[in-house]
Amino acid sequence: MKPSLFFLLFFFTFNLKAQKHTGVNFENGLSWMQIKEKAKKENKYIFLDGYTTWCVPCKQMDTNIFPQQKVADFFNQNFINVAVQFDVTKNDGKNTRAWYEDAKAISKTYKIDSYPTYLFFNPQGILVHSIKGGDVDADSFLMKAKKALDPKSQYLNLKRQYTEGKRDTAFILMLINSASEVRDDQSKAEYINAYLAVQKNLLTKQNLKFVAQGTTKSSDIGFNILLNYPKQIDSVVGKGDRIRILNTIAFDEIILPRIRIDGKKTVYGGGMVVYSGEMNKDVDWTVIKQELDLKYPYLSDEIILKAKPEYYRALNDWERFCQSVSLHTIGKEPNVAAINRYANEVFLFCDDLKYITEAIKWSKLILSNENSKNSMYLATYSHLLYKFGQKDLAINIMQEVLKLEPNNDRFIGELRKMKMGEMIW
Repeated sequence: MKPSLFFLLFFFTFNLKAQKHTGVNFENGLSWMQIKEKAKKENKYIFLDGYTTWCVPCKQMDTNIFPQQKVADFFNQNFINVAVQFDVTKNDGKNTRAWYEDAKAISKTYKIDSYPTYLFFNPQGILVHSIKGGDVDADSFLMKAKKALDPKSQYLNLKRQYTEGKRDTAFILMLINSASEVRDDQSKAEYINAYLAVQKNLLTKQNLKFVAQGTTKSSDIGFNILLNYPKQIDSVVGKGDRIRILNTIAFDEIILPRIRIDGKKTVYGGGMVVYSGEMNKDVDWTVIKQELDLKYPYLSDEIILKAKPEYYRALNDWERFCQSVSLHTIGKEPNVAAINRYANEVFLFCDDLKYITEAIKWSKLILSNENSKNSMYLATYSHLLYKFGQKDLAINIMQEVLKLEPNNDRFIGELRKMKMGEMIW
């Protein structure tokens, strides 16, 4: 008797966690305490793969990196390996559910805020190294992972030495490089500023790169370089990056405190930024403009231009949101990426056809030039048309999108829902 389709699907779902990787031998059925006890008994390091079911880079690592023989050989020889799911779904198996509390505690203890996150513990269960994000190349990932076995290159050991006062130039340069590899951007900025503080010439090519990478506040050493040496830094990092950095600093230090009460910026792994704090519904933009003019005289108009849509979006004031976005469409070189993002926000969060119509106009503007074959911009246009009620045209546009990205699961799913008349927002 052949097994039923239901049984096969159930078996696959139940064993998905257990067979998450085909090359690396990941422990299954042991608790976190048992994993640590085993590592101590066998005098082996622990490799923890922190993932979620929705994380695309996690799945790419599972498919392309962990099955490779050289990767499996290295991790199986040197580590007790464990894969830990950090989200909760209705399809979680018995082993995943048994790890809920351990996963929650690990996430809190080690401040895991992006996925995948890879943690490396010594045989005593002490965290000594970490890597944020996946990798497209097995050799590159192995190079980073091998550093976890050597106290001289373990990232957390290097951070501890820095905290204890080690500051020689060669060491800080190594620490900056290590922070880049493990994607610890916040600490990297601190190390860069410590390095720049002892440099006699900040206008060298390398130091200008560091200025761009490490300047996050107006009190940072590189801020005046960004503001007062535009030609020099533009030649190294580009005008767009310099302006973006200054815009961000101005927003965080001057605009955020005025548009939000006790406003706070939180940066999560992967670069995701969240602003919190009660919205101030009575903002005086004239006062903000005056302050910006003093510190950013040639950028104040642009800074406000970018800030107003964010402010009105947070207030759900779609009338003034659209008015402020429309100003972005005026000029010889509109920021098409920003306009597309604003159009997508209307699609996701606004149900008023008046403003959806405005967003459709923005999308048409973007697609009227060299961006006519940009799949993301076309997708936004399709989404807006569908929400507006122009189903057939939206489907046609989405089919064009899939010609550009035939293997994009998200777009395939959206097209299927469009044809069935289902919501896609």
